[in-house]
Amino acid sequence: MERNKKIVLFLALALFWTIAITVACLVDMSDVPAANVENIDKVAHLGFYAIFSILWFLYLENKIESTPKLFLIVFMLSVIFGVFIEFCQSTFTDNRQADVKDAVANTIGATIGLLLMAIYTKKFKK
Repeated sequence: MERNKKIVLFLALALFWTIAITVACLVDMSDVPAANVENIDKVAHLGFYAIFSILWFLYLENKIESTPKLFLIVFMLSVIFGVFIEFCQSTFTDNRQADVKDAVANTIGATIGLLLMAIYTKKFKK
């Protein structure tokens, strides 16, 4: 795929995923049947933020030449966004509340995503 098309694709995917997380975390989910598995929501947070960090990494790697700087920026973006969403839940919704454990799960998920990108970068981007 042509480089410019890849950049646009990764930006579109990253923005779509960011919006999807925002909606999923701020809308009333009380009518959605809950899985009867302990801490399943924390696993969901891990997955959401692993994908979030991977998509933003794939977009920003075309904009930021320094690999350490790229990892730091994507990590900070992920953590700040995760904390922002928790703040929004406690401030702007009546049926959701901020949870420090969610923020920790978000951070762990972002870390997992970036570890996968480190492996990918080392193996395929020589």
